Amino acid sequence: QRVQHHGDQDGGARDCESESREIWAKKIDFLLSVIGFAVDLANVWRFPYLCYRNGGGAFLIPYLFFMFIAGMPLFYMELALGQFNREGAAGVWKICPIFKGVGFTVILISLYVGFYYNVIIAWALYYLFSSFTMELPWIHCNNSWNSPNLSC
Repeated sequence: QRVQHHGDQDGGARDCESESREIWAKKIDFLLSVIGFAVDLANVWRFPYLCYRNGGGAFLIPYLFFMFIAGMPLFYMELALGQFNREGAAGVWKICPIFKGVGFTVILISLYVGFYYNVIIAWALYYLFSSFTMELPWIHCNNSWNSPNLSC
């Protein structure tokens, strides 16, 4: 089966078997995956704090403005380009070589966020499993991790 790709430089067709990429079985699978990627731990955990630190409700006005003017269109553009070209974060920017670094930056940020979230999840699991012990390790002041200036 031959498929015409609009992104071809020569306008020719390519074999589907030579460039097989997975497709979403259902639209809901894709939608839930995108929501899970966009609404992550930082949005739930850090956003209320940042909102409070930057003026509360007044902060939401410019935040929502820039989200609708810049954030959502750029997010949609990245999704549309990725689906249209069936490329990953780095490969999709072949369409405009000057922005090739954007794809690699997205990959590096994802790698950093992966390490960051693993530390947070490790803390949560540590405290979860520690809470099942008979004596909780954080109720005393004479622990090895306490600072010497700690007052109980």
